[in-house]
Amino acid sequence: MLRFPVSFIPSRRWRLRAALSDLLLAAVLGVAGALATILFRELLYLIESLLAAEPRNGLVSLARSLAPWQRVIVPLVGGFVAGLILQKGLALARGSATGDYMEAVRVGDGKLGVRTTLVKSGSSLLSIASGSSIGREGSMVALAALVGSLSGQLRSLPRYRRRLMVSCGAAAGLASAYHAPLAAVLFVAEIVWGRLHVRQLVPLVVSAVLASSTVYQLFGYEPVYRLATLPTLSLPQLPGYCLIALLLGAMAPAYIALLEHTRRLFGRLPLALPWRMTLGGLLVGLLSLVYPEVWGNGYSTVTRLLNEPLGWSLVLGILLAKLVATAASTGSGAVGGVFTPTLFVGAALGTLAGLAINALWPGWLSLAACTLVGMTALLAGATQAPLMAMLMLSEMTGQYSLLLPVMLAAVLAVMVSRLLGGGSIYPR
Repeated sequence: MLRFPVSFIPSRRWRLRAALSDLLLAAVLGVAGALATILFRELLYLIESLLAAEPRNGLVSLARSLAPWQRVIVPLVGGFVAGLILQKGLALARGSATGDYMEAVRVGDGKLGVRTTLVKSGSSLLSIASGSSIGREGSMVALAALVGSLSGQLRSLPRYRRRLMVSCGAAAGLASAYHAPLAAVLFVAEIVWGRLHVRQLVPLVVSAVLASSTVYQLFGYEPVYRLATLPTLSLPQLPGYCLIALLLGAMAPAYIALLEHTRRLFGRLPLALPWRMTLGGLLVGLLSLVYPEVWGNGYSTVTRLLNEPLGWSLVLGILLAKLVATAASTGSGAVGGVFTPTLFVGAALGTLAGLAINALWPGWLSLAACTLVGMTALLAGATQAPLMAMLMLSEMTGQYSLLLPVMLAAVLAVMVSRLLGGGSIYPR
């Protein structure tokens, strides 16, 4: 007669209750995380409304509406105030838990410092609103992850489950910020956790889906990047798109090196943090005198590249200015994401590559598809996360007919980047 351990049945029931509890909490975090990102976005619009009559038209439009001296002074002053908040706030929050949700998940205990996260988010809010060339989504995700951390601490969950709740919050923040629930799940799995496990996957999916549903219910659905016309795809075009992917995969390590070198360069300056961020803001302001497109995360400019045939000299000028502005903003210490600036750089490089190829073989490639392939390739090469990159661009544009070249672009770019010794913009 077979005998089972006395603890077998209770242990199985406990695991079942824990799994159901995690799913329920993940659903709540999906809604709460979406509300946290919406709150950050509305606060950003509120600050922008002090400078513009129509703040929701984007930072590039705001920069164009300002007088030249205002384009310089706004990022300069914004950098100083954001740096002051960051310096003083972190000094007061010294000794509290980390504000880095990736660290809290990978090597930490799932506890995020409330003060640290709020200070960084407040500083980021001012940096972004004043034109810094960084993404707003980084702070959105951090706030949503904080909600997950607090839920785990309030319920006294064990270490592993607290880390899972932080991950669910991060997935909710990404899904609601980018309108990309599938890519948000893969971002957390590939980049934050570094692996994909069923036990993690199900709560992440629930949280991301509920977050996206909350945003859709409140604001409706609209792709982040809108394409006026759908590019066509034919088999003879694939080698051209593969060539673009290989080129941008090779450029990914250089892009990461530029950001890291600039960060070290600013770190060696004999200046306090507020003054370093003032210098970064000054550089952005001066560049915006010629190219106002350097302000913000670049959504409007990428949408323009996807829909309008721009001249190569204009695209090249905007690209170079954006690279310097992004390096100056992140290097000076501004708190913000580099995800969307990376998409901007990939879009410009993809457009330039498409223009060059079509100049040699007229009409071979769709320029909009070249832009999209460039975004996918640089994102994949710079994050070492091909699955996330291919799904992210498909969801952000709402275009799945180009999934084949996008898939090829992602895997080829990662392959070339790794062969050249490239790493990731997200340290692992």
